[in-house]
Amino acid sequence: MSGDEVVKRAECGCCGMWEECTMGYIGWVQERFGGVWVCGLCEVAIKDAQTRLGVGVEAALRVHATFIETANSNPTIHIAQSIVQLIKKIMSSTSSPPLN
Repeated sequence: MSGDEVVKRAECGCCGMWEECTMGYIGWVQERFGGVWVCGLCEVAIKDAQTRLGVGVEAALRVHATFIETANSNPTIHIAQSIVQLIKKIMSSTSSPPLN
């Protein structure tokens, strides 16, 4: 990534997790998933649904979104998502002093 590329926070249209990505990458992902930006984990799950069910991207996206909605009704999932977001925040922090 060159220093002049704009980085933006992109939120997954399936699970709500976010990543910091270049605008070009965000557009590329959205083109592949019908205008929806999806994180890497959801992308793999959607591709798996496509293969297993023999359906297109849009149908696999709906199947995965339904799964996420069902999973989100479980409080354990919310805790796990919060921990992942915290880890991402810690890892992306540039102001943190190095650990010794």
